[in-house]
Amino acid sequence: MADESKVVAFSGTCPARGELTLVSKRISTAYRLRSIHAEFPAGAQNLLALRFYTAPDPSAPATGAPNGVSLLRDYGQVDYLVGDGLPRDLEHHLQIDEAGTWLKVHAVNTDWYDHAVNVHMTIELIERGM
Repeated sequence: MADESKVVAFSGTCPARGELTLVSKRISTAYRLRSIHAEFPAGAQNLLALRFYTAPDPSAPATGAPNGVSLLRDYGQVDYLVGDGLPRDLEHHLQIDEAGTWLKVHAVNTDWYDHAVNVHMTIELIERGM
């Protein structure tokens, strides 16, 4: 059996001057992250910051960063994306060897208006025994 690609979708509304953590369903096997697609609404003016995590648990705190490891932490000046009216597409290849993890999106909105959060990550499940 060949490796299988899946899209992990996240959708919600981050309140004005607030935070939101969205959590995937449990990913029961090891996987490779292939890409991250984030949409930023027009008028967001770079005031909505999105961070992406892999985590050993599904916790989603109401405030503050969730438990887990930032997927963008390794080499960038910052570990988040911002935007205004245009989608951001990252080809971001990363292997997660642990089975039974969750993906998370953490949004911080410093604007005075609520903003939609729409993200999808493409992962490739790794066949067991590889």
